Amino acid sequence: MRFNYLFICLTLVFLGCKESQEEPKEKQALIMAERSEMALLMNEMYAFNESIKQQILDGTLSTSYPEKFDNIHSAVLTNPSARDLNFESFSKLFLEAQKELFESPKEELITRYNNAINACISCHNVKCVGPIPRIKKLLIE
Repeated sequence: MRFNYLFICLTLVFLGCKESQEEPKEKQALIMAERSEMALLMNEMYAFNESIKQQILDGTLSTSYPEKFDNIHSAVLTNPSARDLNFESFSKLFLEAQKELFESPKEELITRYNNAINACISCHNVKCVGPIPRIKKLLIE
């Protein structure tokens, strides 16, 4: 009886410890979506405004308006149907606010800067809400 019990236990141990021989799965390549011209431009705008924010906080504004931002009217959108009257009016408002920033006296820099950032937020409230929390980080309190 003891021998049978021992034999069953040893058999279970050996069978339980057997390495499974799974066939290696084929690795699937990750497909990264290519960013649209507009997504790339907006990332550049974000980085630029982040540097402008720091310059304003440091009390200097040594940069000028980047003409590349005017491409907002022609850059290919991720969703081309999103280019409508709202988009056009908000993008025009943003560009005007951004240009005014560089024509502002020092005491108005924070207000004008926040106006430009709020123009971004206003458009994104209507079109693409995803980046709003990130954009809000650009505001100067």
